Amino acid sequence: MNKYDEIQKLIAEAGDSVEFADYGEGISEEWIIKAEERLGFRLPDSYKWWLRNYGGGEIYGEEIFSIYEQDFDTVVGGDVVYNYELNMKNKNYSKEKVVICEANDDVFYFDLSKRKDENELAIYSLNDNKKYANDFIEILKKRMAEKYL
Repeated sequence: MNKYDEIQKLIAEAGDSVEFADYGEGISEEWIIKAEERLGFRLPDSYKWWLRNYGGGEIYGEEIFSIYEQDFDTVVGGDVVYNYELNMKNKNYSKEKVVICEANDDVFYFDLSKRKDENELAIYSLNDNKKYANDFIEILKKRMAEKYL
């Protein structure tokens, strides 16, 4: 079973603890391309897979930033483009940090400065600036599992 089949199964079994769109009802490729053009960099493949298939949502009430498919100049909330631009404007983080989740216990981000693979990015914890997950699928699995501990 590959990582995508595995996470799809875990999400299906998670019940009310995970609130994503139904599988296959995600974000259009057009909006992913628009977001990448606006951001000026490519999003990781595992994150784009999740966007295309689930669109966005929450794990235990903590929003995972997505793309809202709304004009980037007027969108607010958990849109990854909105949050990245807001963080740059307010100088909250360096331009290499792309926040994808502001959880109760931590803030998680892609670190563009550590890109080794053109198609993937690890996720880091702002609390200790250490790698939290090797890719977006792994952070989903960890966030789903941590609430059970």
